[in-house]
Amino acid sequence: MIKEAVVETIQQVEYAIENGADRVELCDHLHVGGTTPSIGMVEIATEICKANDVEIAVMIRPRGGDFVYSLYDFEIMQRDIKAIKSFDIDYFVFGCLTDDNTLNEWQMKTLKQLASPIPVVCHMAFDEIHLEGQVKALHKLIELGFSRLLTHGGPADTNIFDNLNQLGKLVVNSGGKIEIMPGGGLTKSNVQELITAFPFQEVHGTKIV
Repeated sequence: MIKEAVVETIQQVEYAIENGADRVELCDHLHVGGTTPSIGMVEIATEICKANDVEIAVMIRPRGGDFVYSLYDFEIMQRDIKAIKSFDIDYFVFGCLTDDNTLNEWQMKTLKQLASPIPVVCHMAFDEIHLEGQVKALHKLIELGFSRLLTHGGPADTNIFDNLNQLGKLVVNSGGKIEIMPGGGLTKSNVQELITAFPFQEVHGTKIV
């Protein structure tokens, strides 16, 4: 099982590595759900991770709030990807929606192509898509070539253990073509309970280690 620790400081990067994280997701401003970290932070964190054989995923999100991005927001995201691509990171993490909370396929495709050959991950913006539209959105992510989906399986204010049916449905519909990684409310003390209920290959959280 791969444990992905969410971090926003170098101290947290070091703590995560020391306590057995297999991957870190690097963000800034976790109090708003995470935004794009600074160039200096990405460079130093990547050096530390590579020295310790730990993977690093970098969040691309220009601001807190919703996941409906203006042309300026989107331009910022593209420029951040171009700048951060020069470092030896393992994944980019982002999610873009339309005004009616469906996947913004054009923005997702554009960012995916720009990030290539670095693999890309869709984050919990996915959880704001209406439940009945999530399988269709999942298939679109597969079609676009996304490696992984980070999801809570339901709205952010729900208990992840109450969302196991939806998480399982996503795993079944993934057909093994995209990794489904649960997150949101997972800690080192309850993750084993989740794995016992459903054998996820990867888990995600700020307190996962």
